[in-house]
Amino acid sequence: MARRRKEDAEKTRARILASALALFAKKGYERTTFTDIAARLKMTKGAVYWHFASKEALLVELVRLALEKFRRQLDELMPLGELTFPSVAEMMVRTARQVVEDTRGTAFFKLMKCQIKWSEASMAKVREDLLANAQFGPIQAFRDAVRADIAAGRARAEVDADEVAVVAIAIWDGLVQARIDHFLVRDLEQTLRHAYEAIWNRIRAKESGNG
Repeated sequence: MARRRKEDAEKTRARILASALALFAKKGYERTTFTDIAARLKMTKGAVYWHFASKEALLVELVRLALEKFRRQLDELMPLGELTFPSVAEMMVRTARQVVEDTRGTAFFKLMKCQIKWSEASMAKVREDLLANAQFGPIQAFRDAVRADIAAGRARAEVDADEVAVVAIAIWDGLVQARIDHFLVRDLEQTLRHAYEAIWNRIRAKESGNG
């Protein structure tokens, strides 16, 4: 019986998160209320509060789940051995395809890029955690990969891993946003691969033949 209650609670949490994500992406984080989320699920506001103490708690959980999914996908891609810039780049190309092809993926991207006022005081802690990579995410993956490439002699010793990671993610963000907004007329995956290949050719050691 206890196991059944736990499973039911987990299903309810998942439904609340899905409802919150859809509303955050549509109305914006600031304009969405617990009443909106509850009404969409035909639940009481108190029932939603029982599972999540605040909107910020909902947002933090959505971010945590997204980063957890990324970590699983990266582990599947690289079950053995260290990360490399090309391997993380390929993972991000695949992730870009998932984002633009999956409704929830697109909703989450829009939420993070367009629907949250990160300057608001209430978002300070969430923003700090994201920028500091409190949980392993794409920027940290690129940073670790470049550092591993440098240590192994695949990338030049003077390369700034932090700078490369920021640029790599900025390119990803920009191209995915352009694809979602229908401004990118070329193939998204091919364009990303060309961009990452250009970065790799820029940072790799001359004697490195890895592509």
